[in-house]
Amino acid sequence: MLNRQVAPDSYMLKDLSLTKPEVKELSNELSVHILQDDTNPVLKIDVLFATGKVNDEKPGQSLICAKVMVEGTKSYPGSELQELLDHYGAHLDVSVDYDYTTVTLLCLKEHINLLLPVLKSAITEPLFATEDFEKIKLQQLQKIRVNNQKNALIATKNLRKKLLNGTPYSQTLEEEYLNEISKEDIEHYFKQNFTLKPEIIIAGDFDKDIFEFFEEHFGMLEFTNLNSDYKSKLSPIIADDLIKREGSVQASIRMGAISIPRTHPDYHDLSITNEILGGYFGSRLMKNIREDKGYTYGIYSVLINYKHLDYHIIGADVKIDHIEDTVAEVYKEMEVLKTTLVPEEEIETIKNYMLGKIASSLDTVFHQSENYKVKLTEGTDYLDYFDAYVNSIRNITADRILEISKKYFSEKYCVIKVA
Repeated sequence: MLNRQVAPDSYMLKDLSLTKPEVKELSNELSVHILQDDTNPVLKIDVLFATGKVNDEKPGQSLICAKVMVEGTKSYPGSELQELLDHYGAHLDVSVDYDYTTVTLLCLKEHINLLLPVLKSAITEPLFATEDFEKIKLQQLQKIRVNNQKNALIATKNLRKKLLNGTPYSQTLEEEYLNEISKEDIEHYFKQNFTLKPEIIIAGDFDKDIFEFFEEHFGMLEFTNLNSDYKSKLSPIIADDLIKREGSVQASIRMGAISIPRTHPDYHDLSITNEILGGYFGSRLMKNIREDKGYTYGIYSVLINYKHLDYHIIGADVKIDHIEDTVAEVYKEMEVLKTTLVPEEEIETIKNYMLGKIASSLDTVFHQSENYKVKLTEGTDYLDYFDAYVNSIRNITADRILEISKKYFSEKYCVIKVA
């Protein structure tokens, strides 16, 4: 009989089973990156454009443009587009971050040739109907009004404005900015940025016939390689600000410092050290500030990476009378990591946790395609990156964690408190 009082044996993850991408070119030199997996007859196509919020001439242009693009096109206006997608059980979406915009089509393999014209139409001839523009703009305005009542989002916005000062990454979407955007503004944004040559990433049950479909629909499109140079200069403002809001029942804290890119030689080891600090439920910050002190239900520490800058952020929503106590305890835990070796038992725990986390983030071909897309934007080899990451996790030592902590947790952090 199974003894449920004895934990099962655990084993260190040996190797990741990753799909090796194949890269082909269409006749117009458009690159198609293929992660083939015939487990299910489904395809996910990402068309990745090197444009995003940093390219906004007016804050909110890229977001509104992306949302309106999939409301209707010249070939598939309004409800016709949505009815066609519903009929074939397909999904078309556009996501925007600071550096990139991704147009995604998810569909059954058998319908791909019927739906590729829809994807092509979305990226080449969006309708930008006035009623669609006004609807999306109103939705975003309402979302901003709701978010501006949340201490957590106010704290995050203000941290970005201070820490990322001097760069487009400090921009946050505000009601007054959105009110200034016209339909002509998003049409101009589209013409300026969606003529840039994208990358196409395909995951799923791909075959030779499907490549021919892509050649037919996308191989004759014309794109340009020109893009505006990034000229902003980062000038962080290291502040310690308290923003008072009447009626607050809890406080939100955000602490941030400039960090390093994923391509930096220290990045993997810093990522592991950050997990120990505040990256998972058993982290130092969770044990101290949640379990021991009871100041919060949760606290996190994350490394955020963009194309032109990177930063470290620590965040928590805490009891309103323990704001300064929480900040002091965060600094205390960083100091402990800088002065005291992490016990081997804790290192083994974090190794197993992180290897399991990586494995689960790569367990389907669609998850792998998302990770591949990130590596593609960074100019790093997808397979080499994860091999190096796994190797770093397996071989990290207490001495190395101490060294990394001294190197990267010694800066004075920008602190924003909203209460």
